[in-house]
Amino acid sequence: MSTLQVGISGCDAATQRTLAAVAAHADCAIAALHDDDAAALANAQAIARAGVATTDFERFLQSGVDFVVLGGPLTQRAERLHAANEQAVPCLLRAPMASDLATARGLAADSDAHGQRLAVAVPGHDDPLFDQIRRMVAEDWLGGLVAVQAIAGDDALLRPPHRPRLHPAYERLAPLLHQLTWLCGRELVAVTAQGVATYGADVDHVAATAQLRGGALLTLHGSHTTRAQAIAIHGTDGGVRIAGDRIWLCGKRPFRGRVFSYEQAGEELVLARAELQPAIDAAAARLEPLGRFARWLDDRDDFPCPAEQALADLQAIDAIVRALHSGGCERV
Repeated sequence: MSTLQVGISGCDAATQRTLAAVAAHADCAIAALHDDDAAALANAQAIARAGVATTDFERFLQSGVDFVVLGGPLTQRAERLHAANEQAVPCLLRAPMASDLATARGLAADSDAHGQRLAVAVPGHDDPLFDQIRRMVAEDWLGGLVAVQAIAGDDALLRPPHRPRLHPAYERLAPLLHQLTWLCGRELVAVTAQGVATYGADVDHVAATAQLRGGALLTLHGSHTTRAQAIAIHGTDGGVRIAGDRIWLCGKRPFRGRVFSYEQAGEELVLARAELQPAIDAAAARLEPLGRFARWLDDRDDFPCPAEQALADLQAIDAIVRALHSGGCERV
């Protein structure tokens, strides 16, 4: 299979990290870059050395790319996705998919009407450590799921210009929920939620409690006032927590994985991500999102967050926002 030519629109710091990872990937190559900001574009081009680097989106689309990674301002996403669909160029969207459920549905409908595949690249889906935890859940190493707890924050309100892009439910909880439904293999069925406005924003911190299909309870926090990032999954037979660069686990039986192994049943094991880095790096190429999306387009691989899954998760986010206003329990 020939190497697919990729175009990337939106050249922020996260994109620049992606460029370095893709450089050695056999399934795809960076052919074109686009950003409205000439300085950001120049920084990315210094890494990628793409054939085309432009602030003109139409020129970018017409550069011979096989698919596009679409980041950049969410306010322009619908227009640019439509332009790509008109050119029969599939799109991989950077999370969050959209600023609200109605817009996300419009994006999916546009791609569907043009016969183009659409998916969302979610942080964590390309991480071998999280992929192993997903396997541990799927293989019942934790037993029956009991409780899932997570927080995803940034400190956007504490830094100039002191305003986030989106409501924290969409900017912080949506990517987190994509990750958790993938890790646990279950969707939400009902939610309650509360929010606070500590720094004068409409809502700057959201907490939601949800019931997962099958009965486990999920507690989520999304915040614009703390940079905390943590996930914990507990079952009847064991548990695992990730916070910062530390991984904690304890279970009733051993588990052997690509990234780490748990040998002594009943023992609490704490690992530092740094000591696992060689194993993580060795397993990373298989999960790198651009190569995986390229293989998905050719039906040679699956993709963890196609548009249908992204919409299902955003229906849950919409229920969280409704619960904030109603003060009651909302069905997903």
